[in-house]
Amino acid sequence: MYKIIIGLIIIHITFVPHVGLSLDKHVAIFQKAKSEVTKGMYHFNEMHYLASIEFFRKALEIYPEYYMAHEYLARAYKLAGYTNLALQQWQILLDMTKENTLIQNKIDMINFRGSLYSPLEQPFELIETASYLPVDLGRFRFSLPIDIAIDNEKNMYITSFSNGRLVKLDPNGQGIFTRTYSLDGKLYGIDYNSFGLLAVSDFKNNKVFVINTDGKVVKTIGSTGNNDSQFNGPEGVCFGGDSSLYVVDSGNHRVQKFGIDGRFILAFGQFGEYEGQMNKPTDVAVRHENVYVTDTNNKRIAVFDDSGNFVENLKPSEFAVPRAIFIQGNLMSVSDEKKGLFMYNLETGQSQWFASWEGKKKFYHLTSAVMDNNGFVYTCSNKNETIYVFSPIQQQISNIEVEVTNVDAKKFPTIAVYCNIRDRYGRPIYGLTKENFTIIEDGATITNLNADYLKNMMPAASMVMCIDRSGSLKNYHNDIPWFAEFILQKMHKNDQLKIINFADDTWVANPYDWSRRRALKAIRTFDYGKGRDIGKALYTAISDVLPQMSRRGVILITDGDANENDFKAYSSDIVIDYAKSHFIPVYILTLKTKSQILIRIAQETGGAIYKGSELDGLRTVYDAIKKASDYRYVLIYSTFKMKSLKGWWSDLTVNVSYKGQKGTEWAGYFVP
Repeated sequence: MYKIIIGLIIIHITFVPHVGLSLDKHVAIFQKAKSEVTKGMYHFNEMHYLASIEFFRKALEIYPEYYMAHEYLARAYKLAGYTNLALQQWQILLDMTKENTLIQNKIDMINFRGSLYSPLEQPFELIETASYLPVDLGRFRFSLPIDIAIDNEKNMYITSFSNGRLVKLDPNGQGIFTRTYSLDGKLYGIDYNSFGLLAVSDFKNNKVFVINTDGKVVKTIGSTGNNDSQFNGPEGVCFGGDSSLYVVDSGNHRVQKFGIDGRFILAFGQFGEYEGQMNKPTDVAVRHENVYVTDTNNKRIAVFDDSGNFVENLKPSEFAVPRAIFIQGNLMSVSDEKKGLFMYNLETGQSQWFASWEGKKKFYHLTSAVMDNNGFVYTCSNKNETIYVFSPIQQQISNIEVEVTNVDAKKFPTIAVYCNIRDRYGRPIYGLTKENFTIIEDGATITNLNADYLKNMMPAASMVMCIDRSGSLKNYHNDIPWFAEFILQKMHKNDQLKIINFADDTWVANPYDWSRRRALKAIRTFDYGKGRDIGKALYTAISDVLPQMSRRGVILITDGDANENDFKAYSSDIVIDYAKSHFIPVYILTLKTKSQILIRIAQETGGAIYKGSELDGLRTVYDAIKKASDYRYVLIYSTFKMKSLKGWWSDLTVNVSYKGQKGTEWAGYFVP
């Protein structure tokens, strides 16, 4: 039903003409509508979604039953941030086709994400989707796995206690590398942060290694003892939100906190069973300003603030031997080596034990359970040396969302298909490889597909900085360059920054450039206007950075005192949906305050908002953009078609399969 080829439509028209229209007139009308769709497809594939909308609408005015025009009008609306209008178009299509699973799925996805539903409010159920055993991994085998970490690309890092090896597997369980950091090491805890670093503890040698994703050591912390920066059996490790590192010093019954540079900050905890005391703690997790520690021999979770002050002891259930702890959002997992996996919602108090599945399978000495950002749970069953991966039941009963944002045929016969892949909650699914994709072009499966284009590119940042030049900002003119310097001082020659000034309208102060000197000259120019339209500035900035092939981000410098009157051309909802559709974060730097509308834009687009006094936050903006994961996929292949087919519509179907889930989308291009 989704495979619509122009020639077939014409054949359909030939056999089912409208009453009162001659065949020639009917075909002429359709060809006129097709001409508008062709223009719309050009702009759509250039990511000029607003322009494409006009052409698709014209096509439907000429030929209201043009299926492809309806579908691409809906897609253009959604990708331009007009989600409600997209829903209306898809509903029209659904009424036209009566039963269409793919269209219904699109409507259901949008309605689901717009509801107040939280996945943590439902019963917690898991389905096994994969298992990895050493015997199947050859030289990448691990022995007695203790802990596991998942990076942004869904690669797995497994610590092996018995032989001191670190094993890295790709998202499909294929070996990438093994590393050994000392001949007699006993690797224990591991954690990953979003800047591409991992921390690994060596229990035997009383050290913690900070490594990159290639396994290379960039910092070593610790020695044997009980003084500051010394350990007696370090176990769990966890990065904090302030770029700090927490290490459970098990034998000394305490937790130590370090800077990412290895600098000792503080230690808290001592032996005992009373408040603030611990007995052989094993792991640590951080949520907001609180630090959660598995106080193993006291069979509880000890909670401290990030300054080491005792907050409370948690006993949400009867633990036997609580070992690992992991927190994502409101959901906390505790690995109990005797009882299994315990899931607990820190907000609602909902809890559930998960010890067996499929009637007979169970954990044997569970030592770790972590979650990736799509809700998949990775567990270390120590005694039977198995890594089990589970999917929440809600993921299994819904499809993956596959969204084709554009198809580039300018280098024909090489075709590039740009895709966004999301789960049912709208979260990006990253780390897929070409094995997870299938493209079918006009009925033939493509065999020369490549999906690693963006991954293989050197990391670079493309940013648009929007500077508020309304009248109220004149008094802060000399402060604006100070804000910009947090970005400019870190930029490299492979980065680029565009500066847009705005009041009621927008204008370019400096085009894409890497030069700090030229950027500062533009920023220091006293160039102000009347009125203020933040919505237009942000929408323009997102459009400018949208087609860039590097890491992308938008930065807004304003006073922070904003309301809906500052979003005249484009509402805050449209700006948010536009940015979210393309994974573009908005970072907002404010001179005075933080209005709720700006806080929402920053949070919902994956960015952040900082006042001038929040120096630690300001320093992270550039790194957060440049070191972020790029959630787009570019699927590149060589088509079998000849240039002699110029103007022919090539129909594409993109299929995705990942951990038991599947998704499908159709797309296409006109042969240039």
